[in-house]
Amino acid sequence: MKYHILTLFPEMIEQGLHTSILGRAINNGYISLETTNIRDFSANKFNRVDDYPYGGGAGMVMEAEPVFRAYQSVAEKIGKKPRTVYLTPQGKVLNQTMVEELALEDDLVLLCGHYEGIDDRVLQEVVTDYISIGDYVLTGGELGAMVLVDAVSRFVPGVLSNEESSQFESLQDNLLEYPHYTRPETWHEKKVPEVLLSGDHKKIEAWRHEASLVRTAERRPDLLENAFQISCACNEKEESSAWAHDLLAGMTRYGVSLDLGRKKIRKQKNLFDDHDLLILQLPGTPEEGMKAKSEYIRSFAGKETPLVFLCPDGFSEEEEKLEEQLEKNGFRLVARLTGIPSADGLQRFSFALRSLLYSGEWKVKKILASADAL
Repeated sequence: MKYHILTLFPEMIEQGLHTSILGRAINNGYISLETTNIRDFSANKFNRVDDYPYGGGAGMVMEAEPVFRAYQSVAEKIGKKPRTVYLTPQGKVLNQTMVEELALEDDLVLLCGHYEGIDDRVLQEVVTDYISIGDYVLTGGELGAMVLVDAVSRFVPGVLSNEESSQFESLQDNLLEYPHYTRPETWHEKKVPEVLLSGDHKKIEAWRHEASLVRTAERRPDLLENAFQISCACNEKEESSAWAHDLLAGMTRYGVSLDLGRKKIRKQKNLFDDHDLLILQLPGTPEEGMKAKSEYIRSFAGKETPLVFLCPDGFSEEEEKLEEQLEKNGFRLVARLTGIPSADGLQRFSFALRSLLYSGEWKVKKILASADAL
């Protein structure tokens, strides 16, 4: 990952990011950091880059031309129009899904404003993303840029020594992380929960999930509105089920697998509510008829339950009828993926799906994606 930061204060960026984990990552070549001083592209001998705003008002505005020249100097090095983030309180608030999606880029340009902001004409020409780190105003974009670099770099391979440190982050499931404990077992008469000393990994994982739910309810109850228990239903003997499970793993730490190849699963009543999410990939080949495929979902009943429908063999008239049947059974289609995507394509689909769900937009929008287009 290469970061290119356009700023009036490059020394602020350099001092802030060359320490601790990020400093080590830069030294080891996992990430690179290049700062470009916008003042170097000023057209006057005083290196001034700001002027009074048209229409009057307090403060100064950064001029378009120096910003554009600084941007051009970076874009020419990269060799293409780069993804360019403007740090502004007017942008989308940075979240975990955005962080992971940005980490897929090879180059990121971060534009830091100052004063009352930057001439809007140059923003329209070069900016691809408007991102905020919160609903408050800072003196400039440098602190926001450093926050973004820190968060994104955690997902760059090699930056963290323990891959799980980024794989299962707090907020991945729209839940806060569970409490952590270390030695001693008793401190100030407070004991470590017994289950964590048991060595039973299944019980420990269940405790952590429950603890995450409790902590979220106490500290961030707003997150629970769009937090889901995610289940994946497919025939685990079929080769194409692997990418259904990959999607489940990319969506949640606490997923539930339902093997449609087992008669027990097909015969039992599988009930879901509006805080469940079902990822469904129906077994069978394109030659199998509607009746054969519908047998797999007869036992599934929802209650305005979000549904992700995976169609590896394409979306035919039969799949359309099955989709209608699922909606009659109480499911609400939020996403459909047709074909078998590449690993990168599946990851992008996962990010888009998480963004749709956690923002609450799933109530009014759908993702209808083809593997070829991802």
